[in-house]
Parts: sequence; C-alpha cells; structure tokens
Amino acid sequence: MELLDRVIVNPNICGVELAFKGQITAANIPQWQPFYNSAMIATDFTKTHIGLGSVSFGEESEESAAGTSYKQSVTIRFPSTDGNRSERIALVQKAIFIKLNLTNGKDLIIGRNDFVQNARPKIKTKTNIKTAEVEFQTVSIFPSGYVSSPGLIGSQALIPVILY
Repeated sequence: MELLDRVIVNPNICGVELAFKGQITAANIPQWQPFYNSAMIATDFTKTHIGLGSVSFGEESEESAAGTSYKQSVTIRFPSTDGNRSERIALVQKAIFIKLNLTNGKDLIIGRNDFVQNARPKIKTKTNIKTAEVEFQTVSIFPSGYVSSPGLIGSQALIPVILY
C-alpha cells in the first residue's frame, strides 16, 4: 500500500511566509490528497526573516466526542532590537495563514482548519531585550497539508517584509 510505504525524503524548514489577507480552501487537484492539501485564492504571502534553528513546527492529535482534531503550532524567533520592533510584533499578530517552505520544494500550510478557515490562529508573543518569539497555534479537523504552487492558483508576494 502506497500510503504506508517508507518515506525517503526527510525535509527541513528553510523559510516562513505569512499571509495577512486572502483565502485558502481545500484543493481539488486529482491525485494530490484533495481535502488535506490547499489552494490559494487571492492570497499573498510575505517572506519573513528566520535564522537557522529559529523555527519549529509541531502537530498533535486529540480524540473527542466530535472526532479527531489536530493542534498545530509554529514558533519563530527573530532579533527584536531595531527601531521597527514594536510595529513588527504588531504586524505579526495580524497573520491569518502561515506557510512553511521545506527543503524538498513543498510548502506546508498552517491556518486552514476546515474546508475553509473558520477561525484565525491564536498568536502569542514573548520578547526579551534581544529576541522576539512568536507562537502560532490552530486547531484543525485534519493534519496539516501542502499548498499548491503560486503558479497554479493565486499570486506570490511581490514585496517581502523582512522580520529581523
């Protein structure tokens, strides 16, 4: 059975992008896990600055009377000692979707918690004199899936905002 075969590629996170507007819905691309993977509709992602080892992702399932749900969390850390510190932290609080760029060329999407998003991620920040840490959490009815290439649906971010 193909679903239970050995996974040969073990990617790492090499980039993080945030979306502040737009919509992501279930993809209907044949042979591409249609409900789990996503398609973008007028969603522009903005690249964020991350350093090696400054981003983490976790996903945990939980059973309830309603069925299985998946708690997903992404944490990013970045320097927060420049003049844009306050504005940057306030901007990150407005994110509605998080995209993790992987070294295998795929993009994992966080924030679409049902067929379409029905609740924004919860965003929590912690700072000290040198760094800021932002944790995005969402609860979904399915495990995180991939998002289609911007060339297929939607558009790419034209002006990246660098978080450093």
